[in-house]
Amino acid sequence: MARNRIIYQSLALYAGQPTGANGVAAMHTGAGTIKQLSRVQSWDSDFSRNFTDINQYGQLAAIDRIEVEAPTVNMSTSWYPTDGSNEKYIGLSVCGSGQGTTALLSGILKKETDEKNYFLTVANEGSDMVGYANIKTGVFGIGNCFLTSYSLEASVGSVPTASADFEALNFAVYAQAAATSPVPAINAASGTKVVGSYFKLPPATQNDSANQVTVLRPGDITFTLTNDQVKGFNSDDIKIQSFTLSTDLGRTPIEKLGSRFPFSREIDFPITATLSVEAQMGDLTDFNLADLLCETGFYDLSMTLKKNDCSGAGAPAIIAQLKGAKLVSENLTTSIGDNASVTLEYEASISGPEDLTKGVFISGSY
Repeated sequence: MARNRIIYQSLALYAGQPTGANGVAAMHTGAGTIKQLSRVQSWDSDFSRNFTDINQYGQLAAIDRIEVEAPTVNMSTSWYPTDGSNEKYIGLSVCGSGQGTTALLSGILKKETDEKNYFLTVANEGSDMVGYANIKTGVFGIGNCFLTSYSLEASVGSVPTASADFEALNFAVYAQAAATSPVPAINAASGTKVVGSYFKLPPATQNDSANQVTVLRPGDITFTLTNDQVKGFNSDDIKIQSFTLSTDLGRTPIEKLGSRFPFSREIDFPITATLSVEAQMGDLTDFNLADLLCETGFYDLSMTLKKNDCSGAGAPAIIAQLKGAKLVSENLTTSIGDNASVTLEYEASISGPEDLTKGVFISGSY
């Protein structure tokens, strides 16, 4: 019987952990090498091909259209953050509970967690993927996938959300995946499919672990600014409405003669992490921009997303920090009918894995 539609109940997203010499030709044989992402809210992917027309004198139309550049594959996904496990599975370096002592991009910069394969599996129509015991009817595979951006955002009245974007070298569709289905990765230099490596997806589960919370709430988020971090306003009386912490990883394809595809996608440096904070104004304090120009210090900003607790004193589920930040801009907004608000923009440079004073640090309770 033909499938009428595919909806969220039939889907589950997995990240293949790189275990081979180059991180792409590994066998993905179960829970140890493939990790399911939990609380996923969206997944998108697309690819585009780049053609060059071959023309010559004497003929108006192109005599051929060839590809001299590799196809571009993009993937993006979003989820409700709970304990930092999803962040870890996509290749970010997330510490255990407590303050972060490892830079968020440490594993990626060291090439330990940079290149991955991703799998979106599809169950039969009308069936939940969680607890699904029949043969899976389809899988979308993304091969040789590289993280290009990550963001964590929270706002009053909404569930905190994390999102990530990726660039990849290959896209594959499996009408019915089996234990002998080849991984979607390709040999980057030649553009040929990897031979001899297969994947087997573990059963989908509701939670990543027994202690994983259902969701985090905006009322359990603690984010305190000090007077030196906010200019012109009393930090004790400012009402934070939302924040967005993000970092972009621009990638440059590295190519060479004799290679059909880029054999590497290297990060463009320098990298800058940004934190945007929107708040409603309260009491004013003295401030002069001329004084700020002489300021030489850096700020360490910390956001704590706590587990649900009626007393509001739940244990930290995720702690996100932006270290070595500078205030880049303040944008004041007033209008009839709305509360006066201010938007603060902070930036910090991403440093190497050995520098624990600058960049983004995240710890989770996973």
